[in-house]
Amino acid sequence: MKCNIEYIGKSRQGITKYYCTVHKSFAYDKLGNKLNKCLCKDKEIYDNKLNIKENNIKSIKIIYENIIENVIPKIIINDSIFNGTLEYDDCILTYKDLGGILLSKLNDLPLELVKCNHCKRYHSDNGKFAYTPHSTHLCLYCGRLFRVKEKNIGSELAMIFDIPKIKLKDKTLKINDCCYIEYDILKGILLINNESPNKVIFKDKEVDITEFLNNILENEF
Repeated sequence: MKCNIEYIGKSRQGITKYYCTVHKSFAYDKLGNKLNKCLCKDKEIYDNKLNIKENNIKSIKIIYENIIENVIPKIIINDSIFNGTLEYDDCILTYKDLGGILLSKLNDLPLELVKCNHCKRYHSDNGKFAYTPHSTHLCLYCGRLFRVKEKNIGSELAMIFDIPKIKLKDKTLKINDCCYIEYDILKGILLINNESPNKVIFKDKEVDITEFLNNILENEF
């Protein structure tokens, strides 16, 4: 799909901003110059769409083969790999939005309906914003900032699925060079190297699994 780049105003520093409403990504350089293509690095996923409402979705999983080295997961729908976006109504969800749900549920935070004041589309938080309730949101559809009355975390997938809390065992797992992550969103099952520990030892330091994954995925927004 080709970029659709629109002018969305200026930053507080006076930098002109452009945004691609197709690939949900900014499209300007450090000087505010409009780019021919947006900064999205995985545009191809927007060419493959799966409508959640028109298909019988029984399972949604994301799998990070080794999250220490690569933070782009595989999406598994009904036990089959899916390389694309999940859609319904005006919502378009990518692997980053699914990773955001992982972080929100891991931090035991509620997911709420959040609507942009500008384009009126619903909003999903990911990266560090998925575990940090906030009142100023960046709409990933129109690229504009908007405010809500109470600090919260938005999720579009939670509009149609009841996403359960993640339950972990009181156990510590040592991680060396490989950390396999499998998260079953609709069942609330999180596996780390095929186990469900609440703590890990990584680089000779013991940390909660929540802190461990927060730090790895904080920039995925």
